[in-house]
Amino acid sequence: MKKATFITVAFLLAAAATIFFANRKRSEWIEEKRFQMATVTKIVIPNVKGSRQALQEAFAAIDEVERAASRFIPESEINTLGDGEWHKLSPLLLPMWLKARELYELSGGRFDPTAGKLISLWGFGPEGVKKEPTEEELAEALRLTGLNKVETSNDFIRLPLGMSLDFNSLAAGYAADHAAQVLWKHGISDFLVDAGGEIVCSSEGKKIWDIGIKDPEGENETTVISIRNGAVSTSGSYANFYKSGSNAFTHIVDAKTGKAAKTSLLSVSVVACDGIMADGLSTMLFCLPPETGKAWAAGICDIDLDFSVMFIEEAEGKIRVTKNEGWKALEKR
Repeated sequence: MKKATFITVAFLLAAAATIFFANRKRSEWIEEKRFQMATVTKIVIPNVKGSRQALQEAFAAIDEVERAASRFIPESEINTLGDGEWHKLSPLLLPMWLKARELYELSGGRFDPTAGKLISLWGFGPEGVKKEPTEEELAEALRLTGLNKVETSNDFIRLPLGMSLDFNSLAAGYAADHAAQVLWKHGISDFLVDAGGEIVCSSEGKKIWDIGIKDPEGENETTVISIRNGAVSTSGSYANFYKSGSNAFTHIVDAKTGKAAKTSLLSVSVVACDGIMADGLSTMLFCLPPETGKAWAAGICDIDLDFSVMFIEEAEGKIRVTKNEGWKALEKR
């Protein structure tokens, strides 16, 4: 449902350093895949009493988020909001709105959930045609963009007539969180939920999840990190784009200018406490100027965020990788 992410997953038993996917006994674990949110989702859980029921409910939780937040489903909740009237946000949509508003403030407006018209104009929405828009079209879409134009009252919201919200940079991570909550409710604390590359995992004891993030410019290069509990997300411009003449346009749009984001970054990978934060942060950091994002990651700015991050960028024909200390601590040696 969202950005380009190349993530492969393995599961290790730390004591024996045994690769789970290569050596596990099928009778001990359940791994199931579905096509949801326009991508492949996967859940891995222990094969214990009640697991099958928990698995079905976890996948159903992902469907619930898609029905609420997808602009590609005509009757979704998010598609009802642009009529100029007041709407009470559902318990599913409200957390995404609150997180989007937080990231909007942090990013100085570069991360903007009201940019639905702009995203469609560049051809990455449900009604969009992939072509470079005219200045007049951009001006009209920008008129209907800007979180400061939205009225709110507690959990009620009113958009200007014709404005479109887009939670594409949050929904997959939030869907993974929602599925994880179902698994915890069933007493399952060892699991991995993969919503199209937006990963939320949990483990107890000596079990550790190994997650590999591919180099967007390399066919076989992979960075592997090990985490026990948390979420991983990668945003990039290298898969979801199109060309028009000699220009290439990515799906990540600068809400301030209305134009496809221009950056030296190829990808930003984030590890955070939950899926919605990892998902949103990876997109927000991709939208920021690279040096600003790196300053945040290094902790030299007054930003109260706890996350691990890896930036991959191409500058002057060379690939440069930057990792903060948190990310380095997670890497396999």
